[in-house]
Amino acid sequence: MNELRQLARVSDEDLAGQASGAGARALLASIISEEPVKEPRRLPWKRLAAAGVLTAALAAAVVLGPSILNTPGSATSYANAAMDIKLENGMWVARIKDPFADPAKYEEAFRAVGLEVKLQLQPATPDAVGEIFQIGNGGGPGRPGSIAIDSEPRHCKITAPDCTMVLTLSPDTSGAWVKAGRPAKANEPYANGNQATEDGGSLTGYKVEDKQVSEVAAEAERRGLKVVYQIVEPSPDGGHAMNPNAQSAAVGQDWWVWDAEDAQLGVVRLLVSKEHVIRK
Repeated sequence: MNELRQLARVSDEDLAGQASGAGARALLASIISEEPVKEPRRLPWKRLAAAGVLTAALAAAVVLGPSILNTPGSATSYANAAMDIKLENGMWVARIKDPFADPAKYEEAFRAVGLEVKLQLQPATPDAVGEIFQIGNGGGPGRPGSIAIDSEPRHCKITAPDCTMVLTLSPDTSGAWVKAGRPAKANEPYANGNQATEDGGSLTGYKVEDKQVSEVAAEAERRGLKVVYQIVEPSPDGGHAMNPNAQSAAVGQDWWVWDAEDAQLGVVRLLVSKEHVIRK
């Protein structure tokens, strides 16, 4: 304490009771003679926060590499768990790695290279796997452009483990949606309407029209197929309609078959009616 007192140029006793005495004047002169210390320049907190964010972003760019600075659509290739897409000879080539993936994963890959494309791979009959069901732009801006589907290696069986589904799109493709066939899982209904009697169908080469249920069902079972029914209502012009509220009726073996559709793997759907109408 004594050392501190010795350092003081003016003691408390010299100032006691004197507002403007010799001691006070000496202290004032001492303060004025000292060179003022500059206070650090303060930035508004908003500017400080912005500077901090910018610094963090630049640091992240250095760590993660230049790809973080790319804007969507500036890439010439992109890959995720569902799809690998790259620019090859002026065309976008998308190789489907997971045909059962969430469609959002396909959109993510397309968007990364600047394409607005919605790809839906739906369960299909074996003859329609790897084929496009529908294609369009949904009435939105842009146009579908050129879109084709193939396999790699060429003409391989899509269901084979070493066969890849390949989608090729022109650079002008915009706002397009594509529905294509993929292998169906067990008990998964087919998305494509396919007549069972057509080439590749489960009843290929067999005529079902104007035959009774008992006869057609026996042929289906002989081929190892399970039979389900859809009740239809004949119309005077030779066509038929389906009433969803009339499907609970028991189908008799003496009913008549109008058509047959592949419903799912190992299951055929017979379109039947109680009335027999000879079609023209």
